[in-house]
Amino acid sequence: MNHFYIKERVFTFKNRFQVFLESGKEVFNAEGKLFSFGDELKLTDLDGRTLASVSQKLMSLVPRYEISVSGKPVCQVIKKVTFFKPKFEISGLGWDITGDVWGRNFQVTDGKSSRMTVSKTWMSWGDSYHLQIENEEDIVLCLAIAIVIDMVLFEGDK
Repeated sequence: MNHFYIKERVFTFKNRFQVFLESGKEVFNAEGKLFSFGDELKLTDLDGRTLASVSQKLMSLVPRYEISVSGKPVCQVIKKVTFFKPKFEISGLGWDITGDVWGRNFQVTDGKSSRMTVSKTWMSWGDSYHLQIENEEDIVLCLAIAIVIDMVLFEGDK
């Protein structure tokens, strides 16, 4: 199991996140574009190489984000229309999001087993999350999914 911490940077004009290992070593950055139609974000390694990109699909009635890994579209994260609790769909993978998304404690599963567990870290400046990612090959994709959910639910908090 792989443990990561995502820390959102506060007091910025665009979405900015840092990703750390359990030891506190920074390993990835995610940064949005300042002026764009819809949200756009790139997840990079510390050398600036793009590992994943996120782009909001504007011609949609609900928030819809496409995630590409290594330049290839992999899935879309779509916020469903609900009245009380937010619900998301991950199309293209057959993965589900369960748990308390609004409370920032949720799981991503593939129908059989957990792919990622996300929990809000309290007592921090800005949003911080602890992620437990089961498979090493899912790390970049799972980080992008967690960031998208934060962007959709808490954009107004920034």
